[in-house]
Amino acid sequence: MVRKEYVASMRNKYLACKHGFGRSRLLDEIIRASGYNRKYAIRLMQPGNEIAKQPKRRAPKPDRYHECLPAIMLAWEALDFCCAERLHPRLCAVAQDLARFGEIYLDDNILAKLAQISRATLARRLARLPKPYARPKLVNHFDNAMLAARLEVPIDHYDSEESRPGALEVDLLEHNGGDSSGFFGYTLCVTDVVSGWTLHRALLGKSQRAVFDALTYLLRQWPHKPWAIHSDNGYEFINALLCQYAKQNGLAFSRSRPYRKNDNAHVEQRNGSLRKLIGYDRFDTQQQVDWLNRIYDLLDPYANLVLPSMKLVSKQRRGAILQRKYDTARTPLARLLQYPVLTPQAVATLQCHVAQINPLARCRQIHQLIQRSPGANPRTRAADNDT
Repeated sequence: MVRKEYVASMRNKYLACKHGFGRSRLLDEIIRASGYNRKYAIRLMQPGNEIAKQPKRRAPKPDRYHECLPAIMLAWEALDFCCAERLHPRLCAVAQDLARFGEIYLDDNILAKLAQISRATLARRLARLPKPYARPKLVNHFDNAMLAARLEVPIDHYDSEESRPGALEVDLLEHNGGDSSGFFGYTLCVTDVVSGWTLHRALLGKSQRAVFDALTYLLRQWPHKPWAIHSDNGYEFINALLCQYAKQNGLAFSRSRPYRKNDNAHVEQRNGSLRKLIGYDRFDTQQQVDWLNRIYDLLDPYANLVLPSMKLVSKQRRGAILQRKYDTARTPLARLLQYPVLTPQAVATLQCHVAQINPLARCRQIHQLIQRSPGANPRTRAADNDT
């Protein structure tokens, strides 16, 4: 109030003064007395202008979900630090599993708040939490495209609205460290485009016999009988061994259009996720291949039975913007149970396996095994130093 009265009296003197020098002296006096900026003091001297009111500071809102934050952190870690869209539908179920294994304390109040928290609030909470696992550094990687033998395999691709489980996409992921020369390891990835069920197998080299043996091994582990296989144009797939196997087992065998990776989009996406987990090092010894297979023995059940994923439902282009719509995040097993393709015995076996998996312990075990890598080939480290 005193400051307002002072400014009002000085304004009257300022307006009564007709000379610029006198007004300047009054402004100097106002600045010394009040500490205002000169431009702000000039504005206050104009008729009708008053001192700006300081905005009231709002008291911070209490954190409604503070007591359930430990459960959110461990559930997030158990699902390998996935995004909030994937974590939110599975949050309560994973928290109950962790409580059953003694990883966290869970009462009715915490469980009710976990069920109440929204996806947006969960995303804001996760944004404040650090990720302890550093992601592998991305480096330039060049694939050697090799001409394939053109056999009697039709060029085709799965329908975007495919609804029959058992349509599989297969692909190889190179572990060459950016150097395609010599002999190195690969990972064979097989993915169901409907359920997202995925299996991996590491092998040394990509001879037709080695790839065929690895693929038939994974198909024997599949929870139901597949009906189609789709691959790229690599000679490791387009050969007499796999063509004959497909005919004998009633599998529709097709290949992608040349230079169209999007024809194999589902398995390519799985390869990208695996690359972020494993890294870009060169693995060219049997010891390293065995280490990769030990990881896959832990990773495949975890990804298929525990880890939720979102499936693209539709996409629509509006000008320069491509709008994508995804379904609710679910595990591949949950999607597979929607279709009558599993036998009652297979369902009971899978559900029993789910009950035996501690999500947090399995996630930690996978990352601990990755950290105990046998090491990259010295040629890879030398190439990195040169760059």
